[in-house]
Amino acid sequence: MLKPNGSPNFTTDRPVAVLMVFLAAVVFGYFSLGQLPVTLMPEMSYPTLTVRTEYPGAAPEEVENDVSRRIEEQLGVVSGLNEISSISRAGVSDVVLEFVWGTSMVDAIQNTLEKLDTVNLPQGAERPLLLHYDPSLDPVMELSLSAKDSGDLLGEELDSEVTEAASNAGSRRLRRVAELQVKRALEPIPGIAAARVRGGLEEEVHVLIDSEKLQRVNISINQVLNRLQAENINSAGGRIREGNAEYMIRTINEYQTLDEIANTIVFREEGREIRLKDLGQVIYAQRDREMLTRTNGGESVQIDIYKEADSNMIKVGERIKAAVGSIHGSRRSTIAGKLYQEENVILEIVADRSVFIDNSINEVKSTAVTGGILAIVVLLCFLRDIRTTSIIAVSIPISIFVTFAPLNILDVSLNIMSLGGLAMGIGMLVDSSIVVLESIYRCREEG
Repeated sequence: MLKPNGSPNFTTDRPVAVLMVFLAAVVFGYFSLGQLPVTLMPEMSYPTLTVRTEYPGAAPEEVENDVSRRIEEQLGVVSGLNEISSISRAGVSDVVLEFVWGTSMVDAIQNTLEKLDTVNLPQGAERPLLLHYDPSLDPVMELSLSAKDSGDLLGEELDSEVTEAASNAGSRRLRRVAELQVKRALEPIPGIAAARVRGGLEEEVHVLIDSEKLQRVNISINQVLNRLQAENINSAGGRIREGNAEYMIRTINEYQTLDEIANTIVFREEGREIRLKDLGQVIYAQRDREMLTRTNGGESVQIDIYKEADSNMIKVGERIKAAVGSIHGSRRSTIAGKLYQEENVILEIVADRSVFIDNSINEVKSTAVTGGILAIVVLLCFLRDIRTTSIIAVSIPISIFVTFAPLNILDVSLNIMSLGGLAMGIGMLVDSSIVVLESIYRCREEG
């Protein structure tokens, strides 16, 4: 069979082959749908860079004059730069570079690094760091770890020293549980890149030296520091070859207990040994607190969870919630239940970006489905032909499923923009279907 112009009409002569092609495309699209990552917005690279320079001990005015202005003068000629600004704080300088949209950030970073090499910074300033903000690096979920009876340590004025010591011990314990148990249990979950612990008190060994004892034995504090550094080492010691095998040697002599630190010999003369415990005491303490997190009024530790770049945020959130569980559920099979029973602490989810994304995606999906159903109903009312309306109704889901295959090939995620485009495409499908059906009807009438 030939068309009037003499070309073969494949779609009408080979209906079975055409049907198989469409079925194959729909099947590929269906399986591609499960592989598409789900995000709120498409991946974007914001054209901003931040040059951070630390200048320890400097006042804000010195940071601005000696660091920020010098960096601004050198970076002001970088190509594609739209605006440059700086923030000078005590000991820290942040120079923010905003580039024009469409600028290649790879070239911008390279040009910025070349200009930074020519900046003459004052002595004492550290090497500048180049930071690039990426919204996809925000945590996908935030967990809170708090003690079940943490409220008993708050608001008590009597025996303040005892209360503070108990509070510090509780904060160190929360931090230790978060790092040794919660973090290690969450990071092996598929799709999770890292889990970072914030808040609480980090444990640290403090060596408290009595200055009067130092003066009495005529030893300087530098001698004590040098002895501690010399005794606490873990460094490479070379390589040994044995046939085709090569072995690396390390010199390991790290402190394991407080007693080992306390028994360190600081000074030896004429058979007399002065140990560290003779000059002071060694205790477990904590680092200086940099942040304080609270949950329901009580002090807590926050665990930020970051997903892998190509993972599905919705599925990652479901895996995390299934692993964390609840203290009211099965107490042995979930992380929260186990910690509640064994450690007497409460692990709960306080922020979940996947819920907002899931709700937004479902809203767009429901809008597209509702729009398609309304379009079919309106067509049925006007055309009054079930056969014609059924053809249009079938073409809509087929075209949408077929679209998922190229989306997967082109690494396009399911987000508000892509689903919104599919929803708009439903209207175009209805218009195109009507035009094609009208053309078929007219050709059939003309014979």
